[in-house]
Formats: sequence, structure tokens, C-alpha cells
Amino acid sequence: MAEARYQPGDLASADDPRGGQDQYAQALSRTLLHAFYWLDDGLQAYMRRQKGFSLPRAQSMMMVCIGDGIHRQSDMARHLGVSKQAVQQALKPLVAKGLVTIQADPLNGRQKRVLFTEKGLEMRDVARRGLLELESELSRRIGPRRLAALHDALNAPWGPVPEGE
Repeated sequence: MAEARYQPGDLASADDPRGGQDQYAQALSRTLLHAFYWLDDGLQAYMRRQKGFSLPRAQSMMMVCIGDGIHRQSDMARHLGVSKQAVQQALKPLVAKGLVTIQADPLNGRQKRVLFTEKGLEMRDVARRGLLELESELSRRIGPRRLAALHDALNAPWGPVPEGE
């Protein structure tokens, strides 16, 4: 696997300029984000080796949405927390590369559905294999018990998002 630019384990050692451990550097959200970057960078390197190209993160996130069964552009925008226009812009290169097609939604004529093409389905399958390889590599690096514990923690029922008071 390619060496990652983001090393989640390195965050815990970052020092606060005031002398103590930097609480921000230890924040779970930051650690999860850097872990995501490690996985995404590894996946992009795998895709370049297997298919000769990879996708920018925004386009990759569109592919994940489609793979997760999110096909309407408005639902993608809501899921990703971006504008519908941002989704439309990210989809244009995917259409140009022949990975997705945009069709009228048969249930709602005002909506558009985004679907994988045959080439897109092939890319999805290559990405799945790459993610399995990355997980196997992570298991070698941090150990199978830690990986299993990570899965358990992330798949535990977290409940609804807390509301601000």
C-alpha cells in the first residue's frame, strides 16, 4: 500500500503551544477524519494501480452515495451536507468518464436519478476489493483485535444526533 499522508496515530502526540496536550489534536472527530483520509488515499492509490486512474474525493463520495442506494441528487446533497449545485458539478465528470448516468426519476418527474453504468459498476467492484485490501493491511498494522474493536465501536448504536440546547 502507498504510504498515507495522514497518520491518525500521530495526532495523539501533537503538543499544545501552551505546554499541555492539545485537546483538539486528540478529538475523536479529528482522528476519525484523518483515518478516513488514510483510507481514501489508500483507495485512490489502489484504483490508480488497478484501473490507471482515481477520482477526486468529491467524486468518490458521489460514487459511495450511489453504492449506498442514494440515487436522487437532492438526497445526495442532503446526505453530504452540500448544495444540489455542488452535487451536479461533482457528477459532471463522472458522467463524462462514463461511470454514471443521470435519468429522470420515474416516481417524480422533477427529480433526477443517478445510476452506475456498467463501467461504474466495475469501478465499484474494484473499489470494494481495494477497501478489503486496505482493511487487511490495517489489521496487520494495528492487529486484528484492535480492528475488531474499532468495527464494534463504530457499529454500536450511537442513538440520534444530540440536539443543541
